[in-house]
Amino acid sequence: MAHYDIIIKGGTVVDGTRTPRYRSDIAIKDGSIQKIGGLNGSTADKVLDAQGRIVAPGFVDLHTHYDAQIFWDPYCTLSGWHGVTSVALGNCGFGFAPSRQEDQDRAMLSMTRNEAIPYDAMKEGMPWDWVTFPDFIDSLTRTPKAVNCLTYVPLTPLYAWVMGWEEAKKRRPTEAELQEMVKLISEAMDAGACGWSAQVLGANSVQRDYDGTPMITDLLSENEILTFAKILADRDEGFIELAYQETGEEGRPLGEETRIFFEKVAETAKRPILYQAVTPNAVHPEQHRERIRWLESCAERGLRVYGQGATRRGGFDFTFEDWNLFDDAPAWREVTLGTKDERKAKMQDPEMRRLLKEEWDSGIRPTQVSPASVGGLVVLTKMTKIDIGPESSFTNLPAPVEVGGASYFLMKGRDGYKLLSTLCPHQGGAIEDGDEAFVCDGHGFRYDKDGGKCITNPELRMKLFPVTVKEGRLIASAPDTEEAGAHEPGQTVQEIADREGKHVIDALLDMVVEGDMLTEFFADTQGRDIAQYTAEVLDSNHIVAGVSDGGAHVKFLTAGIYPTDMLTWLVRDEKVITLEDAHYKLSYLPAHFGGFKDRGALREGAPADIVVYDLEKLEVLPSEVAEDLPGGEWRRIQKAKGYNWILVNGEVTFEEGEPTGAMPGRLLRNGRG
Repeated sequence: MAHYDIIIKGGTVVDGTRTPRYRSDIAIKDGSIQKIGGLNGSTADKVLDAQGRIVAPGFVDLHTHYDAQIFWDPYCTLSGWHGVTSVALGNCGFGFAPSRQEDQDRAMLSMTRNEAIPYDAMKEGMPWDWVTFPDFIDSLTRTPKAVNCLTYVPLTPLYAWVMGWEEAKKRRPTEAELQEMVKLISEAMDAGACGWSAQVLGANSVQRDYDGTPMITDLLSENEILTFAKILADRDEGFIELAYQETGEEGRPLGEETRIFFEKVAETAKRPILYQAVTPNAVHPEQHRERIRWLESCAERGLRVYGQGATRRGGFDFTFEDWNLFDDAPAWREVTLGTKDERKAKMQDPEMRRLLKEEWDSGIRPTQVSPASVGGLVVLTKMTKIDIGPESSFTNLPAPVEVGGASYFLMKGRDGYKLLSTLCPHQGGAIEDGDEAFVCDGHGFRYDKDGGKCITNPELRMKLFPVTVKEGRLIASAPDTEEAGAHEPGQTVQEIADREGKHVIDALLDMVVEGDMLTEFFADTQGRDIAQYTAEVLDSNHIVAGVSDGGAHVKFLTAGIYPTDMLTWLVRDEKVITLEDAHYKLSYLPAHFGGFKDRGALREGAPADIVVYDLEKLEVLPSEVAEDLPGGEWRRIQKAKGYNWILVNGEVTFEEGEPTGAMPGRLLRNGRG
């Protein structure tokens, strides 16, 4: 009688290879799948009852930026919450190795804008126990983690190491410098790197350095890229992740220059190349269809060019406190650089507004919020700033609230109004993050010195509204009122501009400045009714599901939900793709493209990276703010519900959505491990 570590019993197996689903048991021992089916009489240390549940391979996420976060978050969330068991680091040519000690701060500053990762989180959360890339590989190896990871060699820090950060932007490398980089890439791949990555978006790149200049890799020449591609051909291993400059306006076809260049790289490397990215577009569907046809034509000619599909329902919830994706429009780039006060001053400057309007009127629009663009931004919350003196009353609530001298905000959002303050109402002192207080809809504040919080006078018997504190602001749920906030949530900036007789730029900036940059917007990136167009993208055998950007743009992007979103939205609800196809695109195909050895499918002898879930109960939970980053920083998150168990290398890492504390993740050197 065989005995195993774990038996997953009675589940519906979707093995990732497009084989039709079937019911079976799965036995796991020593981290791998020992047997599928035929387990009568077998025993195990742990039996997972999977009756009525789907049993499938863990998801493979090829586009993440967890290079920093993996050191403080071993689950690499959001990805880990949503069934991802293996991630690729070092995308877009951005990363932290190699890096001399004196360049560490510069590397982190760069990531604050191009990938919008908070500086304080990186500064406090990263060990920086490496200098060279092989050192970084060793650091990843010894870091406890609950997911598997492999990493590209990102070209930005490589150029900075050989030429210096600023010099690499001023000139092209000498032949000696280029060959030094070739040597360093080879040494990194000897140590276990899976290939290399680069963003080459030219002078108007949307993801820029902290000072607004292009990233080093944006300026690479064709010769440099082809030189690096030849390394993979010589080694006959590895793959490339590449974003390359395209031409034209929104709805544009793929530029001939881009097509020819990718094909040259593929011919030179003779290895897989991931093209970033194929985004479904309901407004201009020919845009993604033309890219699909091109990828298929590459395959017909034997070229291994594959697309990374942006396959979740798209969009960003953001404020102008933390926003960097207008950088491909020069005037917007300038107005969003600097401190908060500097940015507000620019937004009120008539000359700056003139330049922004000139860009808008001439058709230069930020592309990352297309098809909505600036006029299509949807107002999610309206912030109204109210300055209150020591003897003033806050009269926008149904009854006055007596307050001390402070600056307050009344925010109208999807859930009603909220009262925000930067000061403790009666004491005049700053409130510490994490304090709790209460406010009522009438008079009655008092300060509890022992408890360290504001509470209402219980003798007044007034309705209480819960208050939390975030970043020094008092946040209270307040009753609805018609007296404050002229802009209803759900309106677009263009609708508000039309109603108020303003230019769309003035309407937007007036709201942003009036709300102290706290007014929240939604930027649509794909258009409405996108399901059928996303299915078109996923129908191609040359496109994998993604792009999570996990670990990046943490205050406005939650694309790490894409596996759960795909299964609930496209498979269960819309029924535009099959469950078998979904798991093929989420696991097997990205594992194959990325060179993962023996992962991405459920088969005997393979590592036991497995998800067990109830499709009917699977759910993407609402967006929330989590103050869980190092350095006191926060991020926007969305968790999942319905995953019963997630296993990595045969150990349960999540049970019913809760982490188990197990750290079975491995560094996959060249996809192995």
